[in-house]
Amino acid sequence: MKELILPKENNNESIETTQSILFVGANGSGKTRLGTWIEINSPQKQLVHRISAQKSLSLPDSTTPQSIEQAEKDLLFGNPGWTYQNKANKWQNKPATAFLNDYQKLMVYLFSDETEENAKFKRVCKESEERVVPPVTKIDRVKELWEAILPHRELVIGGLRIQTRVRGQEDKIYNSSEMSDGERVIFYLIGQCLAAPKDGIIVIDEPELHLHKSVQAPLWDAVEKLRDDCLFVYLTHDVDFAAAKEAAKRVWLKSFDGQKWEWEQIEDDENLPDDLLIEVLGSRKHVVFVEGENGSFDVSLYRELLSDFLVIPRGSCTQVIQSVKALKANQQIHHLDVYGLIDRDRRVQAEITKLEQDSIYVLNVAEVENLFCTREVLAIVSNRLARDPVLDFNAVSNTVFGRLQGELDHQVSLRVSSEVEFQLNMFDASQTGAHNINNALQTLAASIDVNQIYADTNALYSNVLNTKDYEQLLALYNRKSLSSQVSNSLGLANGSLPETIVRLVRGDSKEEIKNALKPYFGNFQQHMA
Repeated sequence: MKELILPKENNNESIETTQSILFVGANGSGKTRLGTWIEINSPQKQLVHRISAQKSLSLPDSTTPQSIEQAEKDLLFGNPGWTYQNKANKWQNKPATAFLNDYQKLMVYLFSDETEENAKFKRVCKESEERVVPPVTKIDRVKELWEAILPHRELVIGGLRIQTRVRGQEDKIYNSSEMSDGERVIFYLIGQCLAAPKDGIIVIDEPELHLHKSVQAPLWDAVEKLRDDCLFVYLTHDVDFAAAKEAAKRVWLKSFDGQKWEWEQIEDDENLPDDLLIEVLGSRKHVVFVEGENGSFDVSLYRELLSDFLVIPRGSCTQVIQSVKALKANQQIHHLDVYGLIDRDRRVQAEITKLEQDSIYVLNVAEVENLFCTREVLAIVSNRLARDPVLDFNAVSNTVFGRLQGELDHQVSLRVSSEVEFQLNMFDASQTGAHNINNALQTLAASIDVNQIYADTNALYSNVLNTKDYEQLLALYNRKSLSSQVSNSLGLANGSLPETIVRLVRGDSKEEIKNALKPYFGNFQQHMA
């Protein structure tokens, strides 16, 4: 069991773990400052080796070894004559912000260790008549792990220099200074962790920095095994990295007022995925869950229009609803307002009202993609393209009304089926006994007049077509590809209207587009800035 002592209010408090500890928190919550406190002011400071996010990756081509004692002190404390009590000097007395350029010192340390171990090996060989097993030095361990993480590359360790080559291609060799950032930082991180004191505490600020997503977790898992005597402390705001460290004890840094931190351990929530919980805890913004996927134009539009919120796409409307309820029930997140925003689809007013009681709001368009087709946004796009907004709107209007007319029975049938499903969900599940349950079902089924629902729905759609009510069409018409289909009507390449609008909303048209679309957010607009 390992222990980390942390400041809390007026006292220090310890966390015990058999694994690593991972801190997450919003920008400004004091992650880096906490790392420097652990290194400089903690009662355990003599055990701490901190790897800063502010570091140079300039790797020298060669180096000169010195005594291992001096090399170790120079690397760990910043000067061969200093000890852990002088650590602040290593950072020019600015441990939270100073830029550290110690790659040369790391190389000196590794080659000094290599020289020391080889000298010992030579002496033992001379004194023994039996074969002596060569030592495994720190640079050997760096090479082994580096090549395991980057199997397509090979480190070539020379007398006082390191080179790299493509594995299996001896002619393709290059000096260490020509390594990529990823290659250099992996070498640096492994070497720094090997330099930490025995049974030490290794603090890593932004462990994901300069590392490809695919190697982050494997690298740190392997380094932890290499230094299983040490406690690893990670300070991160990277959701993917934090979620990947499943075995780590996780701590939420809630706030830092310049003198003290407010923190608490993150409790597991079986109703919330780890990455979602961590993402929310790592933000100061109120949360709105939306339908869709990261990378889609509709989610990009949401994030621009709702920039004061942490917008989290959750795929389907069912997942949005579940996520809102789960997050609102989590006691650790009571300080945040949580909302859901979903498509209107074919929901009736009674269902919409019920959803709003749980802070789940419904757009005034059938699909979020229909926001790209609103009359107001089309006019903004036409004007920016120096076209005639009236002619463009008429062309778009003719296209969408024609498409709805062509699939009228399909759209009506989908809405009728949705209404029947909603009414069936009103079944009284409190009944007991086969007779009562059967009666309740028969009564409910008899109350659902499909013919009447179909007639009323068909009349609703037919009225939209007859009156050319464009706004009502967008509220009723479920066709995700609609915005792409009308691109040609504005002289845009096939399907490029959503991309064009997202580009405009990221530029100087943001406020104009936001004001144009705000009414389409229904009752949620009261929460929009």
